Amino acid sequence: MTPNYLAMRKVFKNRLEAIDWIAKKTEDEGLFEVMREQLNYNYIYTGRYYVDTAGSTLEVVLLGNDEEE
Repeated sequence: MTPNYLAMRKVFKNRLEAIDWIAKKTEDEGLFEVMREQLNYNYIYTGRYYVDTAGSTLEVVLLGNDEEE
């Protein structure tokens, strides 16, 4: 039996296949960037191209200097 957390993992043969899939599945540029960064991170640390989409809210957090005037 496949564990639940693996049920929503999409594995790709190569980067081009992954980017194509992400582009087709995302609704806006922000989500595309988040998933692409996840793909890059996963490849750097595991050597495999995949994204996990189960039970996670994909968000972008911007950190910076908020200067009040």
